[in-house]
Amino acid sequence: MEHSDRRDDRQSRRRDDVPADTLGYLLDAVTEAVFLIQPDTGRIIQLNRAAADMVGRDQSTIVGTSFWDLVEAVRPADGSTPDDPARLWEPVLDGRLESRTAALLLRRPTGGPHPVEVTVKRVEPPGSAPALVAIARDTRERIDAQARLRRLAEAEHTRAAELNAVIRTIGDGVIVCDREGRITLANPAGQDLFPEVAETTYREILDELQDPDGVAPQLGHRAGPVVLASQSDPDRWIEVATYPVAVAAGGPPDAGGETIVVLRDVTASRKREAVRETFLGVLSHELRTPVTTIYGGSKLLSREHSTLDDATRRAIFTDIADEAERLQRLVEDVVALNRFGEDGGELGQEPVLLQRIVPAVVRSEEARWPGVSFDITMPPGLPTVVADPTYVEQAIRNLLSNAAKYSGPEAAVEVVLEANEDEVELRVLDDGPGIDAHEAKRLFEIFYRSARTSASTSGAGIGLFVCARLVRAMGGRVWARARPAGGAEFGFALRVMPDD
Repeated sequence: MEHSDRRDDRQSRRRDDVPADTLGYLLDAVTEAVFLIQPDTGRIIQLNRAAADMVGRDQSTIVGTSFWDLVEAVRPADGSTPDDPARLWEPVLDGRLESRTAALLLRRPTGGPHPVEVTVKRVEPPGSAPALVAIARDTRERIDAQARLRRLAEAEHTRAAELNAVIRTIGDGVIVCDREGRITLANPAGQDLFPEVAETTYREILDELQDPDGVAPQLGHRAGPVVLASQSDPDRWIEVATYPVAVAAGGPPDAGGETIVVLRDVTASRKREAVRETFLGVLSHELRTPVTTIYGGSKLLSREHSTLDDATRRAIFTDIADEAERLQRLVEDVVALNRFGEDGGELGQEPVLLQRIVPAVVRSEEARWPGVSFDITMPPGLPTVVADPTYVEQAIRNLLSNAAKYSGPEAAVEVVLEANEDEVELRVLDDGPGIDAHEAKRLFEIFYRSARTSASTSGAGIGLFVCARLVRAMGGRVWARARPAGGAEFGFALRVMPDD
């Protein structure tokens, strides 16, 4: 009876969402404003701190309100009545589009409407009801920059020298075209956008982009921004916007005159957006197992008049402890994922002795992986390295856990430390399935998992990425390679601390 109750509790928990406090903590690690929305009512289920700051209200007062009541559409240039913001995402709600982005105004208690760009995507976490994820970005700086650019362009004929100097310093590509579409001015960023092609007309620029639906902005009209993929590299994305130049300051655009074309490479931002979307999906999946186990086990143990025997209680306590540790490590990886970059020397300037850290970490991992044997090869007198002891431990744990997980229950894992004049190297050797040479570097990319092992072993795909991020932030380097006799080697090297 007790086992049946436990199974029923777990099945019931699988239908529930991840606890709001756990998900809220993880969402707060994301720097952009994120809202989780109930599709049929539009009510806000959860939001992070960045979203509350953007709205200008406390998080607790926003949850349960309608997201569509917080935003309003931008009034069209012709003065007509704007559309209902909720209608913009009907193609996402009914499945015609995977995601959609629109420029809106955010209502705040004070200060007037706040211009934002909102991307809405429908997500369906395993075992949970579908939801909408809305990511809002502040566009005031971009709007202000574009407004300044237009004002400068309108005065081009009287301030040509000043305009040219300003345009040359702008990081986005700025191109001026005449009424025939010929390019009359281009800043260095615009000239370097397609370095292999010498464009002389706006048409030649569009020929470098994929536009099967003909949505590219036309000269003589204020339009865009529109994001199009590159013809030569489908993974590269260019944002295009056009601004007709007014005949005189404050006058109407000259439809047959000059047009400013602003080009921006948005590949990096689109990749970050894709990572964020994957990040939310991975969290909803990876959190479910430990949270379900902890919740179900605690409910069983807390029942009055329980008839559980001691062995069953110990097994439940062990499950709770194991899953709590798994959840803690996932949270630590997520924090490191969002807190640190990959620039050398960004963190960790303390003296660290690896010979003191490695044995303790190995003993900890031995308890987590019964059946896996760990061995340490470490010469005496290793020099001191420049690092952060906490993050060195986290990097070593991730490498050991990776080796034990993918090598199997009877695996043999060896940790080898070696020193040279400038570095101390730590290598983790396993006897698992090995890796292909072509995927060695990709294994440290976020969410990447080898095709050899992804089908047989679960995981979030962030452990090695976090390890690489931490090591590089401490000024070190990481690598992965196949072993000649089978298995794989993962390792990192940290700088030796100078004598002075």
